[in-house]
Amino acid sequence: MKNIEVEDDLYRYIASHTEDIGEGASTILRRLLGLPTVGEIEVDGPLIPPTDVRAKSLVSLRKQTLEVVQEVSAACGIKPNFSALLKPADLGEQKAAVGRFLFLLNQLHDLRPSEFNKVLEISGRDRVYFATDEQSLLGKNASTKPKQIGDTSFWVITNSNTGKKRSMLTSALTILGCNEELSKEIAAQI
Repeated sequence: MKNIEVEDDLYRYIASHTEDIGEGASTILRRLLGLPTVGEIEVDGPLIPPTDVRAKSLVSLRKQTLEVVQEVSAACGIKPNFSALLKPADLGEQKAAVGRFLFLLNQLHDLRPSEFNKVLEISGRDRVYFATDEQSLLGKNASTKPKQIGDTSFWVITNSNTGKKRSMLTSALTILGCNEELSKEIAAQI
């Protein structure tokens, strides 16, 4: 058995999910993470260094980690750090406004995955901006050019001008709890 150090608030969170007297932290974490009991996790060969793990595995691990972080943060009363969306390292790799728009929406989803469905409320007079499938955005207008937001289950229209993309991102940030001033600053990066 290996020992790991965790911060006090994380330890309190884990301990608060004790269901049986004497239940260990590993058992609680296995339950919270949906992992099998001891000895049921198959490991083929030696552990693979993180740099050798395939991208798909990293995406899956990232999603699981973000969900746990969000749950722990909510339980501890910690609000998301929207300022992390200001000048994120990978934003410069996006060469066009559409790429930056989708990248920032994906990052926002990562900050608020369980609440991201609130963006579905954002729409125009006669247009839907966000949906959970491509067909809903195509609707009566095939020129909306819907794109999937990263590896999420959400889609967004992309045929609008940069100003409208900024407005849509500002609305998404605001509806998810970011203050308006910071929302506009983040959206200005598109």
